[in-house]
Amino acid sequence: MDRRNLLLNEMGITRWQLYRPEVLQGAVGVSVSEQVKFIVVTKDNISNAPLFSDVRLSLELNKEDCLCLNFDQIQHITLQHSVRYWLLAENADEIDRTLPYCLNAERIYRSVDWQQFQQDNQAKRELWQQIQQI
Repeated sequence: MDRRNLLLNEMGITRWQLYRPEVLQGAVGVSVSEQVKFIVVTKDNISNAPLFSDVRLSLELNKEDCLCLNFDQIQHITLQHSVRYWLLAENADEIDRTLPYCLNAERIYRSVDWQQFQQDNQAKRELWQQIQQI
């Protein structure tokens, strides 16, 4: 036992070390309910953004039908039903690395990251074209 642990032990303090700290962050075992029909993967939290509401409405989805995840969380999802995905990333490599984690994909939409998407009319047009290809 090192000096620090000896001192803590004398004060009656037990020192713990987490072997899987990601569990406390909700990264492991993200269970997707049957109600979810659309999963958005982005580094930004866009759930309450007005533009995202417009995208949702164009897909005829309610807020409860959508789930926003980051690129770490998508690696741990479990689901049994088919869903649509929207991947927003700065580069195509990040999207390509994420594709194997898109389980039961009905459709996968791709766009630039959220900050660029909000400003880029061409990116919005491309998303709309992807949606219309159904």
